Amino acid sequence: MPASVFSRSTECHNQDKVSMGTIAARDCMRVLQLTEQVAAAALLTMSQGIQLRVLQQELDPQSLTSSLAKTLEQVSTDFELLTEDRPLESVLRQTVEKIQFGQWEVC
Repeated sequence: MPASVFSRSTECHNQDKVSMGTIAARDCMRVLQLTEQVAAAALLTMSQGIQLRVLQQELDPQSLTSSLAKTLEQVSTDFELLTEDRPLESVLRQTVEKIQFGQWEVC
């Protein structure tokens, strides 16, 4: 819901509306943080899926584009293939941090 809906008038409707810009900025920051988490989870999932398909010989690694192969290589240095259940919160946080600081080369 837009923050502007929550604007309140002051001084018995005698003054301008109170700006909700700070609330909107804070909400926007939270949306961006959540988006980074979703992007990190999607990146790890993509990496896992491609690695599994390569292991099962359903996908030829040579068929990957150079940018996808490079991204997969970069992610694989921090995220090894998931073969059994394990906590992934620290890996997700690390991936979000790498996204925030632009530590991976984007082709």
